Amino acid sequence: MLDAAREEILRQRGRKASLADVARAAGVSRPTVYRRWPDLDAVVRDLCHREINRIVAAVQATTPLRTRSGFAPAIEQIVLVTGAIRDDELFAELWRGQPEFLLPYVFDRLGSSQRSLLRLIADSIEQGQGQGWVRDGDPDKLAAMVLLVTQSAVQSRAVVEPILGEDWSTELHRVLASYLEHPGKE
Repeated sequence: MLDAAREEILRQRGRKASLADVARAAGVSRPTVYRRWPDLDAVVRDLCHREINRIVAAVQATTPLRTRSGFAPAIEQIVLVTGAIRDDELFAELWRGQPEFLLPYVFDRLGSSQRSLLRLIADSIEQGQGQGWVRDGDPDKLAAMVLLVTQSAVQSRAVVEPILGEDWSTELHRVLASYLEHPGKE
């Protein structure tokens, strides 16, 4: 059903699909969908959570232990995940067609995807602190700031793209490195 919801959102160019559209695309009845989700927003939230987890897993599986950029692998992964989310067709269509669906996760509350990203970032920061490349500080607080910065890179893409172009990832690397790296790091 989540695959069908993704297809419907893409087919309708991000505009809000109906639960009936999703059920039809999945080849099930609306009551079947309602047994699992109370409404379409819940379906889309679960879809977004699944897609974020898919992106993170794909990046983690392909990021080398040592990076050519000279940045720590954790920073490389964060930038790669940010880029993959920026470039993901589903999230792009949701930003274009249903920004009101995503806005609560910008201004009002943390969603399950954000909480899982925070946990992953905090764990990476804690590991980096143990290895000596991340500065001292509460990993949860540092992770919250990293999430804020990276979300901005996704959400404000259209605003800064004329200025940064493809250099956005290099600049994000620099921001994260200067924020996270231990001052005594060589």
